[in-house]
Amino acid sequence: MASLPPAAHGSGVLRTTWLALVLGSVVGALAAVYLLLVRLLVGLVWDGADPRLPGEGRWQVVLVCVVGGLLVGLLRRRHDRDTPHDLEDVLTLLDGLTGADAEQQPLPRATWLLRAGALGVVSLAAGASLGPEAPLLLMASGLGQRAARILRVTRHEAAYLSSVGAVSGLFGGPLGAVVLPVEGSRRPEVPSRLVGAGVVAAVSGLLTLLVLLPGEGLHRYVLPDPGSLEGLDLLVDLGWVAVAAVPAALVGLALQLSLEPTRRAAERLVPSAVPRAALGGAVLGLCGAVEPLALFSGEHDGQHLLDAAATTGAGALLAVAVLKLVATLACLSTGWFGGQIFPVVLSGMAVGLAVATLAGAAHWWGVVPPLGALAAAGAASACVVLLRRPLAVVALLLFFFPLEASPGLLAGAAIGMLVLSALGDRVPQPAHH
Repeated sequence: MASLPPAAHGSGVLRTTWLALVLGSVVGALAAVYLLLVRLLVGLVWDGADPRLPGEGRWQVVLVCVVGGLLVGLLRRRHDRDTPHDLEDVLTLLDGLTGADAEQQPLPRATWLLRAGALGVVSLAAGASLGPEAPLLLMASGLGQRAARILRVTRHEAAYLSSVGAVSGLFGGPLGAVVLPVEGSRRPEVPSRLVGAGVVAAVSGLLTLLVLLPGEGLHRYVLPDPGSLEGLDLLVDLGWVAVAAVPAALVGLALQLSLEPTRRAAERLVPSAVPRAALGGAVLGLCGAVEPLALFSGEHDGQHLLDAAATTGAGALLAVAVLKLVATLACLSTGWFGGQIFPVVLSGMAVGLAVATLAGAAHWWGVVPPLGALAAAGAASACVVLLRRPLAVVALLLFFFPLEASPGLLAGAAIGMLVLSALGDRVPQPAHH
């Protein structure tokens, strides 16, 4: 095929850039409306981690989560099989648009997108241990596909640009949003061509979100001790990071290995969508009644965990990690809809902090490990093992952790990948629906 003349190529790039700017702004506004709706409903139902119900007692947490599960089940009842369950499902749908027959696939129906969005809103408002990234990605990519013909671009181009624009604010900046749908793609050469336009869409979406929801997307953690960036101290800190990152990797591994068997078992034991989702709500509520950090995504709770780490025992920190993991598994396996990034990050942080607390109490080798560095390493290691996308995970977490924690993030991500490599085929690829 003859190459385009320079003028035509430049015109095409300019047009794509303008489309990215427009789509990013539109879906950034969509993300703002969606997050505002979730925030309003959460405020109506919850006061922090306590339900807004008359009387007192942690049983109220269980009640709200079970009622939320009933609503989730009602939304799932008629269309359980064709609606994604989590972030991995949504990314698989997006990646499927790179195939040769993608343009012949039926467009996502507007009612289907609205139902999936409502499923996400109800799940998050009821306290699900899930993040909003999966519903937002699904709605934005669907909107982009439906607008592709009008914009005279392929469905994948429109879906990709819409997706990164929508979730840029959630991920603290454009890098994580741009890389997430690209890394791990079956045809990486196709989405890679869109990275430049993706950055434009992500920045446009982020700015629109910040205008409509000031302060959203700016959630940088303040670490008690992020570690050193110099000489021998850096080497010592990296040694501690390695000690923390290996057990933290087990968090992501546990969720990865448990999700599909638990989902199949739940469907077999409770075939009906409504009681199955209510059962998931009961498990979520019990976890939340014991430990409030088991509720919600955990994006903002990471700072609470860091602030309390110095006065919290290792056993309590490990309990947070386990309960958060159980709550997330209960939601994902029973039909609740949301993303698993932030919950597994919080669990990984808790494990990293538990290792630091244990080492500090035992005075191992007479050195006190840096709390913040180990928290960052735990977050990166757990998330990398779960998502298998190290570049996206590091790009995401760099906007949540300060620069001083970057060695811990990079080393934690590397150790997570080493764990996956060592296990090889014993860790199955995520199952898609």
